[in-house]
Formats: sequence, structure tokens, C-alpha cells
Amino acid sequence: MTNTKTARIFNTPDIPAHDRGNGVTTRLFCSKGRCEADVTTGTTTLPVGRSVQMHSHNCDEQIIILEGQAEAEFDGARHPVGPMEVAFIPEGTVHCFHNVGSEPVLMMFIYASGAVTRTFAATGETVAHLSDSDLAQPRA
Repeated sequence: MTNTKTARIFNTPDIPAHDRGNGVTTRLFCSKGRCEADVTTGTTTLPVGRSVQMHSHNCDEQIIILEGQAEAEFDGARHPVGPMEVAFIPEGTVHCFHNVGSEPVLMMFIYASGAVTRTFAATGETVAHLSDSDLAQPRA
């Protein structure tokens, strides 16, 4: 089997920001489609006072808070998460993140799949990660 993966560097201008609605932006580092990777990585920025919708994924997820103060909501409770702390969310667990601080939250995500989906708890709709329908919140 031939390896189609290529070692490479993505410089900041090569990592576009995806508008996820209501000021939330996501930058995709690697995924199956971008690097032939078997994981999906990147960052999401939550403005002050913003949250993402309750949702689940088709794979395990790790979130590392790089900057700011967040709360991870899952299993009916909210849990504080600060800089260099990690939230592990198993596949299928309904969850979301809230910015509860006075500065934007910058979080790094690592999904255990190269092709991630998001299922919104409120509607049951499943969408591909970073597709036009993958909104953190409806666009303001």
C-alpha cells in the first residue's frame, strides 16, 4: 500500500477561518480531506458570552483550552475548563462549550476521525464538520 500522505507545514495564511455563526470561528489544521489524516485538528474561537449548540460527534473528541475561561456542558452539568486544561468527550456524548470569561476562548480540538460529523441535539440533524450547515449558533 502506497502512503499518499505528505509531510507539510501550514502557515497561518493557509488556514482560513470558517464563520460558524454569531462570531464563532474555526480554523481547520488537518483532516482526511485536507491532509489524508486519520484525525481532525484545529482551533475554535468563542467570543465573550458565546456558546455552541448542544451536539454530539461520530468520534471521540478532546478540547484543550489555550486561552480564556470556558465551561464544558455534558451529562446535565457545567464544568469549568481553563488554559491548558483538557476536556475529553466520548463519541455520542451530547455536549457544548460556553465562554464564561472576559476574553475570547481559544480552544484546540482533536477528533479521533479524519471525517467528523456533528449531530445537533435540538433537531437531530447530522451535518459534516465545517460544512455550511455546521453552525455553532445561527448567524446573527
